[in-house]
Amino acid sequence: MYTFRLWFVLLITVLDSVDSYGYYREAIPNGESVPHPCKSNYIWKGVGHRLVEGGKSRNPFGMDFAAAEHKWTAELCNKDSDGDGITNGQELGDPDCVWSKDQIPSRTVNLSHPGVCEPWTDFKCKDQLNWVASTCEFEKFTCPGINDVEVKQKEIRFPITPVPSNETSYICMEFDLDTSDDFHLIATEALVNNSNVMHHAVLFGCASDDHDIKDTPHQCGMVASDECQQIMSIWVLGSAGQCFHDKVGFRIGNQGIKRVALQFHWNNPTLRNDYVDSSGMILYYTAKKRENDAGVLTIGAQYLHIPPFTTRVEDTSECPGSCTKHFITDKVYVVSAFNHMHYLGRSQQIQVFRNGTKIIDITNDVEYNYDSPVIHNQENPIELLPGDTLSTTCTFSSKNKAATTYFGDATSDEMCFGFITYYPRQNVMLDFCTSWKSLAFCHIAEYPEENPFKGCNFTTFGTLKDDENFKFTQIIPSCGNSSQVCSSECKSYVDTMFAHPCMVNNDLRDYFYTRWNYDPVGRELVQLLTTCYLQTTESPTTTDVNSSNGIHQMRILILIFVMFSIKLSC
Repeated sequence: MYTFRLWFVLLITVLDSVDSYGYYREAIPNGESVPHPCKSNYIWKGVGHRLVEGGKSRNPFGMDFAAAEHKWTAELCNKDSDGDGITNGQELGDPDCVWSKDQIPSRTVNLSHPGVCEPWTDFKCKDQLNWVASTCEFEKFTCPGINDVEVKQKEIRFPITPVPSNETSYICMEFDLDTSDDFHLIATEALVNNSNVMHHAVLFGCASDDHDIKDTPHQCGMVASDECQQIMSIWVLGSAGQCFHDKVGFRIGNQGIKRVALQFHWNNPTLRNDYVDSSGMILYYTAKKRENDAGVLTIGAQYLHIPPFTTRVEDTSECPGSCTKHFITDKVYVVSAFNHMHYLGRSQQIQVFRNGTKIIDITNDVEYNYDSPVIHNQENPIELLPGDTLSTTCTFSSKNKAATTYFGDATSDEMCFGFITYYPRQNVMLDFCTSWKSLAFCHIAEYPEENPFKGCNFTTFGTLKDDENFKFTQIIPSCGNSSQVCSSECKSYVDTMFAHPCMVNNDLRDYFYTRWNYDPVGRELVQLLTTCYLQTTESPTTTDVNSSNGIHQMRILILIFVMFSIKLSC
């Protein structure tokens, strides 16, 4: 059986340990957020066990927790299970031992592990050294294909670069590739310089090499640039690198991608201003090409709304068959896929539907772990046909979070994406097929003829242009120049806008409010709607368009428009 592992944690390990620790994390304060003692940005899920994932031997806290009948008692809270001089309550954010289940602990930051003596290399912690030391080792990259004599290496690395004192930063840098021959990229290995801030890295292929190269570190978005959008490789926590399936490679060189952009997501929640980073990647490539050119299709949701204190929130998004019948031009084969959420994520699956009937699961993480994502490899590649629907379902739990969580790029935000590696690349004409609530962006940006809301032209209405159903140019004659005043004449005219085909659906309204909010003229219209409707009980609107969420979603839409602005083909 062909074994292809992007991250070196087997799914069976996760499944075996679900019963061991899943329920018990909810019985202690901050049970979902206990940090790894020697790996920055990692979470120790099996809090009471010697293994990070849980199961098998208990650590000192696990033994005390079992003795307390798996309950958070005052005695357990005041105990120093690991012998490092700090009580369990202090380590878990309940120093006064007042927490009870389903409450928010008095402290949710600056936590430590109650079952691991720290600093773990200190003499007082010597009794645990034999089992803690192994958990502190990072996985080594293994990939059989890179040992072939024909394989070349290219190291791409950032120079020593200051990390901004922001919680989240996206930084990109472009590199020219070897164009001496026609190659396949067959593997990438991570070079992590500063694990305190490295959240993930993405290698993007550039559609051309004739634009001005951005060969110094610079701020960027969730995609590197208009020119560089094709995902080729992804590194995240828990991974040493990516070894591509032996049937595929990414075409680079004189007949393929000639320039790449390396993007880092730095996570700096403490806003430190003294961090620097010079991480990078090793690219392994060969002129002895594989059978097929590979591509990556990104699917999932670009709108999420997760209320606080909620045990289960489920979101399902679709890449509909009405779009795949256009952009999948012939059969393609899935060789691997992986799910991506953040720390509220609990489970995720990607399913294939054909003519309304479920065909197969591409992924199914019943117990998702952000720190140890699992690659779902296909010994027998899964066939996708034009017209198939790809459904992505994510389940979240915010029962210990006091604030609403939205889609976003920060670790404290959430995501629901699936990344599907397939072949042949030339049979798929899009790199992204995502949705905004119930709206498929492929209907908006690529195939308006498939738009289910007939009579709604997203481009015309979204850019405030007149059509036969509503004249935006008549708003000023009817309402005047002030968006702070709504006369009866103004309201009578604006009322007619809500009969427009683009305003008859709640999700459509939210989409346009958010889109208009990042345009100066559109913001004036949004303010006028607020003046006319949101101060009355007669509002036909569904969303507080001036809320912080509206501003947040505005940033998201800008990113969406960038991603759909250019079609990349082979």
